[in-house]
Amino acid sequence: MFTEKVECAEESLAWLLEAARSGELPVARLKELVAASRSWEAKVAALQTDSARLIAQREGHGDGGASVLRDQAGKSKFQARRSLGAAEVLDEMSGLRSAVDSGEVSLANAERLADAAQRTAPEAVESASDLLAMAKQLPPDRFAREAGAWTQRHQIDHGHEEWLNKRRRRYLRTWKQQDGMVRLDGLLDPETGTRICSRLQGTAEELRREDDQKARTGDAPAAGDGADRGEGRRSWDQLSADALDLLISGTADESKGRGGSGGRPKAEVIVVADIGVLTGEDPAGRCEIPGTGPVPPAVLERIACDAHLTGLLFADGKPLHHGARVRTATTKQWRALVARDGGCIGCGAEPSRCQAHHIVPYAQSRRTDIENLVLVCWRCHHNIHDHHWQVTHQNGKPALKPPDPLRPPNPANGQTPTTGTTGTPEMLMTPACDAQTAARRQPEPEPAPPRAAPGRVIP
Repeated sequence: MFTEKVECAEESLAWLLEAARSGELPVARLKELVAASRSWEAKVAALQTDSARLIAQREGHGDGGASVLRDQAGKSKFQARRSLGAAEVLDEMSGLRSAVDSGEVSLANAERLADAAQRTAPEAVESASDLLAMAKQLPPDRFAREAGAWTQRHQIDHGHEEWLNKRRRRYLRTWKQQDGMVRLDGLLDPETGTRICSRLQGTAEELRREDDQKARTGDAPAAGDGADRGEGRRSWDQLSADALDLLISGTADESKGRGGSGGRPKAEVIVVADIGVLTGEDPAGRCEIPGTGPVPPAVLERIACDAHLTGLLFADGKPLHHGARVRTATTKQWRALVARDGGCIGCGAEPSRCQAHHIVPYAQSRRTDIENLVLVCWRCHHNIHDHHWQVTHQNGKPALKPPDPLRPPNPANGQTPTTGTTGTPEMLMTPACDAQTAARRQPEPEPAPPRAAPGRVIP
């Protein structure tokens, strides 16, 4: 009976896999398969983990089942230990266990919840209805940020000891290879890493723009400009190496303001914190480096000693209106976007890799307002403009979703093959708005201006 059940399950999955690969299933069926596989994946993982733990217990392995998961299920040591640790925490949280087994909460988000429970208390996580709701709705990259912020707020020391542990683990090693090339390897705490990456990526971005300018004018990069003769366009990794050389040698051109859009200095580190954290009245408030994660209040105090403090007003978690009749985001707007979105609204890429995207094209709105801007990385920006991905609303924050084949781009609603959006920003944040209302409120489209040179902000 047992063998028959296993063979039946295997045959069913094989049949479904073959059906999916045949290309004959309609899109609706394929979506149904993908949604159902979330529950299957959770059940298979629970089956593997629980069986491995029982085997280890009966045979006295002493490792909790890690070797069984590694040898029989093909998991790495890290994956095996993480799965076993999460399973132990879930044993104390029956409600969460049911949500995982039913597929309501993904495995990745369940592991984040298990981490939060280990760093605070299982009962605190299980009673946090807002955290559990986000675990069911948000993709893993975005939920990781929310879970990290929640965990810090509910720790006794607000994450200070964890931060010190990360700081103690820092190192940087350099050595020469046999061919004379020099290799670097290191590990930096989040604050130091963010500061270094911000400056390095800002300088590399300026070098990339210089390469673009030379390509447009027909001038090849010359020796002494960071590229050997005949090398052609530099890759981003090569640009980063050349940027490090410029910064170390002290020849980086400070006057050019390298570092990104909106006049942002290239070594800028944005820390978003509630005013109560800064004054010490509410140490459990929001305090984080967008794109990196939460930081303890002590880090904010140290940074504030020699930093320029900029106040941004928020209402119901959203930055208040900053508008201007300019095409690019201002410094204040960029900081507000980083504070609100935390990174790319599509894939979660860190802010330094993002651009400010106009939801309604600038050619139509003629204004650059906070409510009309979102952060997206280069790849997601490409999906919006060339593949009709849409800015939508998810759990109170802007997000991206694939195009709806049942609702093709409609110029009457403000959506064109180069915008990937429908209606105005306010309507995008209101799912109940219908297409007819969108058509009434949408401003008359104007001819699009010539595409600007590559930069942080593209309409």
